[in-house]
Amino acid sequence: MAKLDEIAELLTEEIKGFENSVNRMEELKTFLMTYKVQTDTSDIDFILKRYNDHQKKAIEDQHKLMANVVYYIKKSITFPKWAIKLFWGLLVCIILVLGFSVYKVSQISNLEQTAYGQGEEKAVAHFRAFFEASPKASELYQEWREPKSKK
Repeated sequence: MAKLDEIAELLTEEIKGFENSVNRMEELKTFLMTYKVQTDTSDIDFILKRYNDHQKKAIEDQHKLMANVVYYIKKSITFPKWAIKLFWGLLVCIILVLGFSVYKVSQISNLEQTAYGQGEEKAVAHFRAFFEASPKASELYQEWREPKSKK
């Protein structure tokens, strides 16, 4: 019976230990049920605030760049395509006219020489015809041209 008493005593100790564990679990349960969990989001808030500041700066930079682009676009002068084509066409015409004028001006000396030669030939032909028609005038001209030495 001594063994039975020992086993009973062990079982009662085990039951008391189990009851203590159950009581302790109930206490933890009530503690956890009444415990208010406070969330600490300060780290997340810091990260989000830094990200927000970075995004604001990026947006401000983009606005500045866009303002510069708009300023330069408004400042620039745009011409329609037809005006540009007309300008280049007129420029080509002016260059062609100037080139032709320079060519013609450079040919003036040749024309003058040709005209002078033709005029000289016509004058000589006219005088020759005159002298052939009036031999007396031809003699007078020859005397005038070759004066006799003075006596």
